Amino acid sequence: MSKADKVKEILETRREFLVENVDGETHKLYYIANPTGEDIRKSDWQYAKIYNQAIVDSFLTQAQMLEVLKEKGILDDSYTEELNKVKTNLAAELYKLETLDEEVDEIEKEALATSVALLREDLFRINQKVNGPLGNTCENLAEDARVEFLTSRLIQKKDGSKLWEDFEIFRAEENTALAIKSRFEVMLWMQGLASDFMEQAPEQKALREIQQARFDLAIKELQGENASAEEEKDAEDKSDSEVEELDVSKVENKVEEDKPKKRKRRKKATTKKKVPEKKKDD
Repeated sequence: MSKADKVKEILETRREFLVENVDGETHKLYYIANPTGEDIRKSDWQYAKIYNQAIVDSFLTQAQMLEVLKEKGILDDSYTEELNKVKTNLAAELYKLETLDEEVDEIEKEALATSVALLREDLFRINQKVNGPLGNTCENLAEDARVEFLTSRLIQKKDGSKLWEDFEIFRAEENTALAIKSRFEVMLWMQGLASDFMEQAPEQKALREIQQARFDLAIKELQGENASAEEEKDAEDKSDSEVEELDVSKVENKVEEDKPKKRKRRKKATTKKKVPEKKKDD
């Protein structure tokens, strides 16, 4: 493979994502490229640097934070019981939704999809009791630094050029929305998740299908109503036209009837009186 072909393959296999412009109406495409060996080494160095600095600054490790949460009664048996219950219910409802018969009633399908969505929200809420505090541990702070560094190295424009020349330029980025979106996309990419992974959840797909089916039905009914209205209008126009023709005919007949009738002239007699012939002399 030539160098040009290799570059083309890299550009075509990059992961892309959209970022809204300031006006909120237009979007711009950016790309995530694969890291080089140097990018990985420097990101690991960034992780170690921030981890050690967090230790020096008296931040807790994940293990230490979990112990604190247990002591405070946040991470107790009731938390574990609630978490396991929601996970079990979510798995059961997801199985029902994914194995649902295609001919099932739409209302039943919607109710099941909504139930799954609510259970997923409950799971997120419960996890946040622990994930929130764990976000400020040495490990999480260091991992954030790794993601931040890789973001500054991996984001590219369409032509393959880097969006930021170095890490410091990325950290000074004034477009906060662009920086946050780029970082979020890199984090998902590192975890092997698609940008729209939440939208592709079974319950979201089911709800979208139901919504689309209802929309199509509404459009069909509207088109039927419009067609009926057009037919009625055509029928009325035709009826009015026939009435108008009938009225015109009546008027014409009436005009003919009202015309003064001409008297018939008597024909003069055309028979001539015969004149007796004179007798010839003998």
